[in-house]
Amino acid sequence: MTSFLNLPHSVSSMRHVHTSARASSHQPAFASSRLLTRVAAMGMAALAASTSLRAQWVQTFETFYLPAAHNWVFRNNYQHADRLFNAFDYGHAILYETLWTKPRAPASELEERIYDRLTKKVLVRPPHVPLEETAIEPMYAQLAPEAKAMFDWSHILHRQIYDVLADERIGSEAKDREVQRLIAYYKTRRDLAFSSKPKSMELMQEQPYSLAFRTKYPKFNGLIWGYHWFQVGLYEPLLVGTTSEARQAGVRATVARFWQMLKEPTRTLPYQMPMTAAIAPEFAKRFPEAAIIFDNLHSMHDVVSDILANPSVPRDRKRAEIVRAGQLFRDDTSYVMPVAGWLVMSREMGVENMGGPSVNFSMELPTPTVTKGAVMQHNRQTGQMTGMKVGSMTGGSHEGMDHGATPATPAAAASAAGHEGHDMPASRPAIAAPVHDAGTQAAHHPAAAAMSAALHRRLLDDPVIRQRIQSDTTLRRMLLQSSESMPEAERAALRRLLMPAASRPR
Repeated sequence: MTSFLNLPHSVSSMRHVHTSARASSHQPAFASSRLLTRVAAMGMAALAASTSLRAQWVQTFETFYLPAAHNWVFRNNYQHADRLFNAFDYGHAILYETLWTKPRAPASELEERIYDRLTKKVLVRPPHVPLEETAIEPMYAQLAPEAKAMFDWSHILHRQIYDVLADERIGSEAKDREVQRLIAYYKTRRDLAFSSKPKSMELMQEQPYSLAFRTKYPKFNGLIWGYHWFQVGLYEPLLVGTTSEARQAGVRATVARFWQMLKEPTRTLPYQMPMTAAIAPEFAKRFPEAAIIFDNLHSMHDVVSDILANPSVPRDRKRAEIVRAGQLFRDDTSYVMPVAGWLVMSREMGVENMGGPSVNFSMELPTPTVTKGAVMQHNRQTGQMTGMKVGSMTGGSHEGMDHGATPATPAAAASAAGHEGHDMPASRPAIAAPVHDAGTQAAHHPAAAAMSAALHRRLLDDPVIRQRIQSDTTLRRMLLQSSESMPEAERAALRRLLMPAASRPR
């Protein structure tokens, strides 16, 4: 089959031959006839190539960043966070490759062996640069190159938006314009771009193959949702921080929170797929299209995992189902719900079930209000929760609803919809109200001061972070200034940890 990349050359050659034919009209008829035959043959070849290519999904060359001065700023200024994305890419790739190439492997292959490698090695020492995922998932990449290309294209949008928000040279209004420019660029690839219309959870959770992955691999599923929590959550500290120092501190806190989620994976990783509007509400408010695209992206990650993990989908049908899912996630009509309904659904699912907010969080992880593996059902138009398909509620603002796997009564659903959010049970710490100045918050509230001290300790317990801060006078000064509200003993301990080893008294 003629390569698509050769097609423009063929067309160019045709133009050249056609021009030559006109210029040589005085030549013998047999020469003109031979020339026309050649032109016709090339045209037929080009048409055949074009026809066969239309049967393919991806028809153009590899995509790349939109050229801009802000490219790779996040990588340069937030290396400790950026490198985690490279580890996430590896985690997604090895997951799909394993599910496709080892369909009869025991659950422990992913739940123990690969999970341990990811959390104890790859995430601890993540790659310095983005990976070529085809080298990690060669067989899956052959099975569904279209889906891989969709994911890659969306990950570029992810990374370019981090760059914009991390670039201290760009003002707030200019950042808004640049993000919109990136979204417009993303949409130019209609063969790859996820819809910017919200998709209902039916597309992810109520297909014939749905829930297979989370059922067989609950711990690994939680890890993938932890990745997604971090990917959307990291936008929030970049937006709500009012200074460069505040943004740096916010990103470090979000990184520390991610690691906290990994301590007891069956309990502390998300119980529900993180929704951008819940995890990063300021980001979703300013850039709703991007937030919706990322929710759709993360939903399709789950769908691909379910298709590969579900033995009821025959191996010779898995590619077709993945291709079908990609089409549904790209179009603007299938399983679509209003933006207002998407916002309500995000709230009804409960941020406490998704790992909690990514900024201004309490010291302890929130207690989920649903059982592990619960599947909520929502009205596609209003987003209101109508019942539980799987699992039950365990507390929070939905107490009083029918907790079984049957739809709730209309009255109960209406009652639940009346809440502005999922209130935390009295037995667990409340999530702090959003603030923009953590230093001021800590100075006036003892609880916030204690949280700040605990966060400092957690960060400085990491020898890599501690060494970097010790060698950076600006960071040391910032942390010391932020410790003004701490008790003297805490401040003294902090000063000792921040002192470079060579300067410590012997």
